[in-house]
Amino acid sequence: MRILICDDDKNGISDIQRHLNFFSKDCNIEFQQYVYTNPQEIKTNNSTYDIAILDVEMEGMNGISLGEMLRKANPHIILIYITAHKKYLDDALNLNAVRFFEKPIDSQRFYRGLRDSIERIDNSTITFYLKDEQIIERIQAKDIIFIEISNRKTQVTTLKKVYYSGEPMNFWKEHLGASAFVSPHKSFIINMNFVTSYSRDHIILNESHRIPIARSKQTAFYRQFMHFMEGK
Repeated sequence: MRILICDDDKNGISDIQRHLNFFSKDCNIEFQQYVYTNPQEIKTNNSTYDIAILDVEMEGMNGISLGEMLRKANPHIILIYITAHKKYLDDALNLNAVRFFEKPIDSQRFYRGLRDSIERIDNSTITFYLKDEQIIERIQAKDIIFIEISNRKTQVTTLKKVYYSGEPMNFWKEHLGASAFVSPHKSFIINMNFVTSYSRDHIILNESHRIPIARSKQTAFYRQFMHFMEGK
């Protein structure tokens, strides 16, 4: 598993690596760590990563902007932010940072966040078969942006195209069990990995799809989103 670490504080990097190395040994998971102290250097390479652990406050480019750049290169990357200031939480929410940890790092929360992130990566390989125009096609759960009941059909919008499924919404709720998939409205299931903007009554997915949040679900959805992001 490829993990990018970017922090202009070498002590901060050492702390992150100490936690990663302990977790790696304890859970028998191999991490390939790519460490940078200058975020500008990341702009010049074309590498992709499974997880990025980013400090928010860095010279040259802050972690929020770096996360935006990384997500454009790889929509499935899992972003984890480390910061001493909660004032950046709203920015991280709009980018959908998967996790947001305050300094100093709480070890147990950090390990829970890593476990959940790895589980999400594993769950993203689940495949489904959809009958679309008499052709059977396979899609990956990680590519699903959202699912919607539309004109009595279940519409599945993915990164590549839109499919129509004969399966009811309950089928998808049962099979999309990863924590990334939630229902902000009775007509929708969304993949929170694709949230690019959040407000009380709607969310934007993948910078283009506006999804309503039912009034009765606004509080619960906010709580789900925060738990998803903070790894609680």
